[in-house]
Amino acid sequence: MRQIYGECGFEIFRENDEVLLVNRRTWRLGYGAGMLGLLGAMAAVVGVLVLVGAADVRSDLPAIVLFALAVACGLVAGAMLSAYGRRRRLPLDEVADAVVVDRAAGVLRERCGNVIAPLDSLKAAARIDWWTRGWMRLVVLAWPGGRRTVYRSGSRQRARVVAESLRDILSP
Repeated sequence: MRQIYGECGFEIFRENDEVLLVNRRTWRLGYGAGMLGLLGAMAAVVGVLVLVGAADVRSDLPAIVLFALAVACGLVAGAMLSAYGRRRRLPLDEVADAVVVDRAAGVLRERCGNVIAPLDSLKAAARIDWWTRGWMRLVVLAWPGGRRTVYRSGSRQRARVVAESLRDILSP
């Protein structure tokens, strides 16, 4: 299959009348590892400032606590990045959360064949990801009784292009 879009662990592949929508579930791991890494780095910098006397603290205990926090954040972020890497390297056939837009059959289905929704009931739209306070954009497939995020991007324009492309794929 040929990949047509890929970002933030979401990938879209196309081959003939089938489009594979893959979610590798790496977004939360990458985001969390980044935030923990940032917190750990800040704790380490403040710990160094306390040790060299640039911060007015009368005890060495805060520096020890700050360095312990930095190490703990680093260890957890490292474990998250390891899981992130494993998920990114997973072969496409082994990714569990993937659905197929089967134009020939006219349905959105799971790989195992379970039909999720008919294509004529699907709507593709770019949405703001409120969880990130609007920093990211989502491309969502919605149908009566359900919805699924099929793409995530940091670019508003890219999300619009992907949503438009999915609309073209879904149209008869």
